[in-house]
Amino acid sequence: MKKALKIIGNIVMIAALAFVIKKLLDMDISFSQLKEGRVLGGFLVCFAVQTAIIICSCFPWLMFTRSLSGRKIPFSAAVPVYTQSNLYKYLPGNVFQYVGRNQLAADMDISHVDVACATILDVLFCVMWTGIISVVLLGGRIAELMSKYGRNLLIVAAVGIAVLAAGAIVIRLKFRDRVSSYLSRYAKAFSKERRPQLLFGIFYYLVHNLVSAAMYFTCLWLIVPQAGTGELTALTGAFMFAWIIGFVTPGAPGGIGIREGVMLFVCGDSYADRIVLFVLVMRIASVFADVAAFVIGKVYEKAHKIKQ
Repeated sequence: MKKALKIIGNIVMIAALAFVIKKLLDMDISFSQLKEGRVLGGFLVCFAVQTAIIICSCFPWLMFTRSLSGRKIPFSAAVPVYTQSNLYKYLPGNVFQYVGRNQLAADMDISHVDVACATILDVLFCVMWTGIISVVLLGGRIAELMSKYGRNLLIVAAVGIAVLAAGAIVIRLKFRDRVSSYLSRYAKAFSKERRPQLLFGIFYYLVHNLVSAAMYFTCLWLIVPQAGTGELTALTGAFMFAWIIGFVTPGAPGGIGIREGVMLFVCGDSYADRIVLFVLVMRIASVFADVAAFVIGKVYEKAHKIKQ
């Protein structure tokens, strides 16, 4: 079974790398735009910081998995799975990056439910802290954005709650004994011994998003030097807010087209060309960071095996 899963994982990985190349080609990149010193500086900052963020983001997911499973899972086992599955987001459907994480369950002989629940918690707190920080950075402009995009968010939230409620009812009726067993076991995640891992996972994304906000602000300052501090702060919040809209909007993987729209809505047409350039630079840096994190994860895995 493990061998079959490994073969399937390798096939999916190759397909994901093919879609990464397709993504870069679809961007129709003009590298002459990156020759400008400030733009190149912004690209390098984003590439370096995002690569580090992707690797570090394995920690909260790992903490949730440890807390729910009660197993001491090593970082060396989790990071290759996390960085590889992160590439699956380029596959059509925009869900395979989460499904791919369950490879850890097969590798470590733990419950797939434990890993899936850890992934749900990971996504939940990532979205929550991103939303909180984007609202703080946007200040009063959040009201304008909510008037434009609030209805879509409410519809998605309502549909999501309805689906979760229906799923919970079906699971409760069909798998009552198993659900009770898992709930009883997960209650131990709040025990004194496991609580620090749970809290680490919850508050990691506060730090994560603060670092991301600083990175976006710095890159905006480099690429859109015409904007003042207040506008740069609002644009940083708008970029993070747009990520949430893109995340919950069907048919908009990565928020393609949405980020430009949200940022232009916040600042008007004053810096339209530079904002479009900023978003393009962020996308290019993000793709290269995903690939670099994947390579680092594989190298780390090989080095750990040799060391053992």
